[in-house]
Amino acid sequence: EGDVIMARAAAYVLHECGGEEGETRILMHSIPKREHRPNLSSAARHGFTIEVGPVPQGVLRHDAVENTQRALAALFNFLQKFNDDEDAVKAELDEIFPSGHVPCFRSALAKLPGQMSGKIIWPSDPDNPNFPGVLVHKSLQDQDFIRIRKGDPLFVDLGGGIIPYDGSHGDEVHLIFVNEGGYYYQSSGTGIGVAVASEYDLNTARLPLRNDEFAGGVPGSSERVASENE
Repeated sequence: EGDVIMARAAAYVLHECGGEEGETRILMHSIPKREHRPNLSSAARHGFTIEVGPVPQGVLRHDAVENTQRALAALFNFLQKFNDDEDAVKAELDEIFPSGHVPCFRSALAKLPGQMSGKIIWPSDPDNPNFPGVLVHKSLQDQDFIRIRKGDPLFVDLGGGIIPYDGSHGDEVHLIFVNEGGYYYQSSGTGIGVAVASEYDLNTARLPLRNDEFAGGVPGSSERVASENE
């Protein structure tokens, strides 16, 4: 959030890849200071991450490779256009998004200290904290960005009992990184990511402020509000 060039790049890639019909979505993080993003995309002046999946770890999939290539080609195309004529590519995007707003998702607010974004933490096996003690419900498997409402099936215990979503991140949210292998480990934060539908301003790369921005006293959220109000 706040990086206008990358926000426009994301809007361009979204359009070129067919939007939600092309199974392409933007996930914008509302963490303005790069020191709060301890990953590769924070190393350079501008950060842009392409994630394709879900794909089991250690598995090569033709469709996943093609989707990655298509998104990467669209990003390079934008950068070429931007370097050739910044005003022309801005006008092109203004025509594609006449409202000046781009549909996206944003991570739900973290509920626990140390988390960068919202997560539903599943119960772990009592003898192995790096292994779930429940199953992700079959209706959610391979369905990243699926909408889930309070009371919908979320987990299944080992006895077959359904554990519903309790509404902890809102009555209606979207799930991301569903049953992601990397999130089986405590070191990366066990559980399922949570996102909410939103939109950002194409000219400022800002998400709308939300009423619960200070919820939970999560480090970084108050800094964002201060940044917005400057």
